[in-house]
Amino acid sequence: MTLYVDAGWVLCVQVEVSPPNTPIRDWGALHCMAERHRYERVAGEPYYEEIPSRAATFLHTALRLRPFTDYNASIGIGCIRAYMEASGTPLDPRPGDWAKLVADIRSDEADLPETARLLRDWAE
Repeated sequence: MTLYVDAGWVLCVQVEVSPPNTPIRDWGALHCMAERHRYERVAGEPYYEEIPSRAATFLHTALRLRPFTDYNASIGIGCIRAYMEASGTPLDPRPGDWAKLVADIRSDEADLPETARLLRDWAE
């Protein structure tokens, strides 16, 4: 079964991982962050077929579109961790792995497929 979440779920994660009242900078970007993992090329056929690929969309979109005024990396990582855990695939990255991934996405060294590959590697 494929897990799909919505903007309310992202906001619940945001409340858990960022300071209270972190403002939303762009509601459209928040919508994109929440909906990207659901994309279907053809009705009923998910584009992002694997759990790590769907999870990677949260951080990648958060860093690219910056839906929040701050803490986009923390919120994106929180969404990945929560999504992977809820999907039965917890992560165990080494110290510094998240920071390197965030820096690599921001500098265009890591794209969505590379992010998903790293998540697969970090899965327990």
